[in-house]
Amino acid sequence: MEQAIRDLFGRYESETNAALAGEPDMAAIIDLYDDAFVGSSPAGVMAGQKDEDFKKALSDGFAHNRKIGAQRMEVIDLRAEEIDAMHALVNVDWRATYDRDGSQKTIDFTNVYLTRVANGQCKVFGWITGDEEAELRRHGII
Repeated sequence: MEQAIRDLFGRYESETNAALAGEPDMAAIIDLYDDAFVGSSPAGVMAGQKDEDFKKALSDGFAHNRKIGAQRMEVIDLRAEEIDAMHALVNVDWRATYDRDGSQKTIDFTNVYLTRVANGQCKVFGWITGDEEAELRRHGII
């Protein structure tokens, strides 16, 4: 399971960076997620399906991140806690790099993901995030 999780977040990082560079492979990005998912943040809890609305939300999110100067997302570390043979809770430490007025700023943060391995492939079916907008404000990004 550990290798399947590492493979998932290696693809996650790679696809995110391609999208931030303006070259998103939306099919590959969507494939990182299970058919249904939940997310929780300070804004509330949401549930969704891997459909056209989700694809549009992801695409809009990448466009917004490019607009505010996001350049790169890097997985610094990950820690997986197996729940059972198919499921894990994964803490991913990210480093985000932004270009603001010609100077680079980095923000380190941790997101928690719920993952499921089926047919040898690991996918995200849930995530928990902190207050991303507050962090961006605190660092002068927005």
